Amino acid sequence: MEPEVLRQYVSENRELEPQLTKRNQQYIFDLKKSLQAANLSEEEMVIAMHDILPTLVEEQKTGKTARQLFGTVSERTEAIINKPQPLPETKPVLMWLDNSLFILGVFGLMVGVMGLFTNGKAQMYGLFSLIIGAAIGGFVFYLFYKFFYQYEQPGADKSKRPKMWKALLMMIPIFFLWMLVWGASSLPIFDILNPVMPPIVTMIIGAAALGLRWFLKKQFNIQGSFSMPPRQEQK
Repeated sequence: MEPEVLRQYVSENRELEPQLTKRNQQYIFDLKKSLQAANLSEEEMVIAMHDILPTLVEEQKTGKTARQLFGTVSERTEAIINKPQPLPETKPVLMWLDNSLFILGVFGLMVGVMGLFTNGKAQMYGLFSLIIGAAIGGFVFYLFYKFFYQYEQPGADKSKRPKMWKALLMMIPIFFLWMLVWGASSLPIFDILNPVMPPIVTMIIGAAALGLRWFLKKQFNIQGSFSMPPRQEQK
């Protein structure tokens, strides 16, 4: 860690600790002793305290204790010592592309298969609809990652998690706007841009999108943002 960042963490920790209740101060005191006994370095100690203190100061306003938030001192010590490494960062544009290709692939195959069984009569989405729906949907699911899923990743700084009501207030209208635009893209006024492809061609497009997605994930080590990662066992 950069020395400037470490000094900032030390300063912030010193400001936060006096704001703790007596019970929480005792918890932090015991935790520090436990971490020292486990031979944690000073830098690691500062980082560990910085991961805990902002959340603790904020949550104690609602009556929560350090033990309720982080478990017993021994449990928290074990969690800090064996803390999983955070997953590598992926550029937002690559996450968006990964999501978009996944949606295009799944819906392309699904629409194509439905078209085969109905001789093309049930094929609602044309090429433009599939592409625009996948592109906007990819961005929507990136926003879900940005506001929700990234804070469930191993080693994530949960103190930066936005308030749930604020995130939902933003995401719900965006989700319905996506559905509205996707549906509107099938209107007759877009027919010239939205040819309905033969089912087999739509399936090929879907399979190609999934194949390209697989290649790009391997090539750029893209971290997916399409679904919430498994929740870590609470320590």
